[in-house]
Amino acid sequence: MKRLLNILKYLLFLGIGIAVFYYIYKEVELQTLKEQISNINWWWIALSLTLCLMSHICRAMRWQMLIKSAGHKANTFRTFCSVMAMYFTNLIIPRGGEVVRCTVLTRTDNIPFAVLLGTVVMERMVDTLLLAIIAVVLFFFQLDFLKGFFAVPGHEGMLDKVDFLFSPWFWIIGAVIGISAIVLFWKNRHRLAGIRFLQPIIGIVIKFWDGIKSIAKLEHPWIFVSESLFIYLAYFMMSYVTFFCFAPTSNLTLGTALTTFIMGGLAMLAPVQGGIGPWHFMVYETLALSGIAIEDGKIFALISHSTTNGFCLIVGAVCLVYLTMVGRKAKDVQAKS
Repeated sequence: MKRLLNILKYLLFLGIGIAVFYYIYKEVELQTLKEQISNINWWWIALSLTLCLMSHICRAMRWQMLIKSAGHKANTFRTFCSVMAMYFTNLIIPRGGEVVRCTVLTRTDNIPFAVLLGTVVMERMVDTLLLAIIAVVLFFFQLDFLKGFFAVPGHEGMLDKVDFLFSPWFWIIGAVIGISAIVLFWKNRHRLAGIRFLQPIIGIVIKFWDGIKSIAKLEHPWIFVSESLFIYLAYFMMSYVTFFCFAPTSNLTLGTALTTFIMGGLAMLAPVQGGIGPWHFMVYETLALSGIAIEDGKIFALISHSTTNGFCLIVGAVCLVYLTMVGRKAKDVQAKS
């Protein structure tokens, strides 16, 4: 019953994404779309996909460092393939890729699933902390743009819901309350752990902190941090260079690319496979504030999203098939021995 509900949930979110996508592109003429796509400079797309590949390789290398710190050794190529299998799965089943990448690497490299899952949790903790820092910094750098975005006719309802975010007092009071709460919590963590209904929360917070501290146990912690920063830099650059493949967006600035990247990232929080629909909406609406025609913005969003996710689908599918075959061979060898 639980599996059926999960399937229905994924189908529901996919249906919503497709509905939003259809609503966005129903007025774009097919002939116009064909003409615009035929004029794309595919060398810039190739560069974007190269950066995409580099970020995934870097993620695999970073994960390999965590696995090694846990006392196990994973093959570099198979670790990369498992990462690509994760992206492939996430485009079909949101958040399902983490389990898949651990499962396939367990079968191919004989590493306990629990160990791999622990390294993934640690990896996500670092990513969450890093993204939170980047998001806060970028929020203040792009404050004027965000105000402009929510001031556009049709976005007023969105502004009413987040208007408090633009008040400096919100951030000052929030910072004071947050820091005070953290200090009080940490000083009284052992006493709070004795309260039964708080035990799961206390456990999660302590594990989170232990995960952050465990980076210091790595052989090269600064390499780990550098790889983490490179991953997100590559994400941004692959988005930026795509501007140059399409004539209407080829003259946009690095700042516009940054704001588009941020707004697209916010859309990816929606539980829809690959952000289909919400991501396209946020991107073309953001580009419209920089003077890009709505139709051109929609076509650019389609090009950028389709090439990147199409690449991950194809490479991820090949990697998943390869790992499945390797896993079966390893299982057969173990059975014979």
